[in-house]
Amino acid sequence: MKIKIKVLLAVAIVAAVVIVAFCTRQKVLGNMSHTIKEVKTSSSEFSFTGSEGDRIKISLRTTVKSGTVDFILSDSKGNVVAALDRAKELETYLDLSYDDTYTLTAEYTEFTGKFSVKVSKKR
Repeated sequence: MKIKIKVLLAVAIVAAVVIVAFCTRQKVLGNMSHTIKEVKTSSSEFSFTGSEGDRIKISLRTTVKSGTVDFILSDSKGNVVAALDRAKELETYLDLSYDDTYTLTAEYTEFTGKFSVKVSKKR
């Protein structure tokens, strides 16, 4: 009888952990990753919808061999919401002020290297 209670308790604990992990994980709103082997000047972007009060997480990683890469978050009217630092690694949080379609743009100039960026929010 004690073994059955211990097994049921263990199953209940595992189920609770799985439910909590599922409810608190991040929902990916968009991402991009590029490796540029020859000097290039261009831009890449992705868009996502956000709601007023959403707290988004922006994670980026860059390896710059030459040139520059800038990351800019803008709204649907082209207004800059955030200009992100040039960094090897950056994780920052931003609270959205209004419902809109947002665009994250990577602008690179005479660039070789690689970069990746991901935007997510809690479910």
